[in-house]
Amino acid sequence: MSTEAAGRVSTDQPRTPKGRRPARDGGPRRELLAFCLTALLVLLVVSAGTIWISERIARANALAEAERAAERLGALLVAPILEEHLLGLPGRIEQLDRVVGYRMSDGSVTKIVVWRPTGEIIYASDPALINDRIPPSEEMLRAVAGETVAEVDENPETSATGVAQLEVYTPMTAANEQLAFEAYFSYETIDRQAARLRSQIIPMAIGALVLLQVVQIPIATSLARRVSRQEAERTALMQRSMEASDRERRAIAADVHDGPVQDLAGVSYALSAIRGSLPPERQATVDRLVTAVRHAVQSLRRLMVDIYPPDLSGPGLGVAIADMAEPLRAEGIEILMDAGPLPDMTPDAAAVIYRTAKEALANVAKHAQATHAWITLEETELGGARAVRLEVADDGVGFPESGTDRRSEGHLGMSLLRDRVVDLGGTVTLDERRGGGALLTAVVPLGHGQ
Repeated sequence: MSTEAAGRVSTDQPRTPKGRRPARDGGPRRELLAFCLTALLVLLVVSAGTIWISERIARANALAEAERAAERLGALLVAPILEEHLLGLPGRIEQLDRVVGYRMSDGSVTKIVVWRPTGEIIYASDPALINDRIPPSEEMLRAVAGETVAEVDENPETSATGVAQLEVYTPMTAANEQLAFEAYFSYETIDRQAARLRSQIIPMAIGALVLLQVVQIPIATSLARRVSRQEAERTALMQRSMEASDRERRAIAADVHDGPVQDLAGVSYALSAIRGSLPPERQATVDRLVTAVRHAVQSLRRLMVDIYPPDLSGPGLGVAIADMAEPLRAEGIEILMDAGPLPDMTPDAAAVIYRTAKEALANVAKHAQATHAWITLEETELGGARAVRLEVADDGVGFPESGTDRRSEGHLGMSLLRDRVVDLGGTVTLDERRGGGALLTAVVPLGHGQ
């Protein structure tokens, strides 16, 4: 049978040795790796943000310090001597030049200018600028109005160097005249001050983040290991539960075979034996009883096969699956089965194929609303090794849009079978059948190392 599919939802897994469950989706290790990568990404982002913010804070603090220095320089150093000069006291310009020159000797202040509101320069550290008149700038007028203004000036109007400097305007009062005091600070000095502040902020902030990550990673690793152990324990518990279920099924099947089946078979033989000794009008009743008893025996035998199939090796597997499809035929579903010659396989592999077919056919009967079902059982290859492929298709409503994982509702049948197939190194694929309906394909290795 050839059945094509669209809209594939695959649960294929790489082949693994028998008895070992592959870590699904990477398991806790993948989660731990994702946690570490996320932590590293967050660290990089926060570090970049910290550097950017610290840069702004450092420069803002450096500019504020320059403004305070300009205010002190103008009010405490220049204003008193300049006021005496404006009042006509001789020799005050020379004294102011000496004081200003000493203050500028360290290179932090590169130029000093005192302005009238009209744009006239009444004093400057560069004598060539004194008495010049330059159109007043907006910053200078704001300083005259009583506001301290600082900005980086790429082309200072009183400098011919063209080198960017920090320009600070601050208000000044001398001889009852409102003036503007202007000081130029070397931008390199501002950079040094900002760098010193950054060197204090960044190590503290980033160091705290690194320490936090160093503390978190061992905790996350411990949690991941605990999850891995719990997953291994859960897998082992599920395996033991399945093995216990197998033993219980086998015991129940044996009890049914040795008890009720044998008893009913004996009743059937006894009824057949006494039929000839009864009056003709009673023989019809005996025939009905014999038929009922034989139907009961057949039902019990099917129940025994459902509980624990007696022989799934070789051709027995195909026969068992065909018998399992009889209830669907009784419900009016046409069953088309294609079972080719099958190689020998381990009991575990045969049991997994049988139970997968059982769950698939049960879903067809309960949910598919189908009129036809196709079963294919044939030898194939998986990863270069010999395997058996089971395909169950129907022309019903197909898989629900919400998916087939209904563990949250307490339905574990398909999930458990998928786990069993994957544990044996096989694959399970759920498709939509072309033309409508569902398609389940399970491929299970033979389990003999072939």
